[in-house]
Amino acid sequence: MSIDVSDAKAGDSNTATFELTSLDTVACTLEITPSTLVVKVTSGSDTVWSSDDCPDALLAKQIVVRADPASQYEFSWGGERSSDGCRPVDSAVSPGGYWIQAALIGGEPHKAYFDLKQG
Repeated sequence: MSIDVSDAKAGDSNTATFELTSLDTVACTLEITPSTLVVKVTSGSDTVWSSDDCPDALLAKQIVVRADPASQYEFSWGGERSSDGCRPVDSAVSPGGYWIQAALIGGEPHKAYFDLKQG
């Protein structure tokens, strides 16, 4: 899995594209759900947003994964903090450097650094 986040802005809807490939030559179907994929946005030791808080943000989708070409899954993050039960949080997310981390069940986590610019 590789992750790309481009043109991210604080307070805006930001898209992370996960590119998925298979290590096997045979294609397989991957069911992406909140039970099979975990996503976090962090800054240092601070977890800013987590799919554990907001599982409905991960849209369920079946993807056929092959060795080549890569299949894509897009995740949208609103540039805000999350809290238990996905309740609104008053503290804003500031522009700066962040990490997005994603892991499929049974797999290793993958992460990518991105700059969150002023919205």
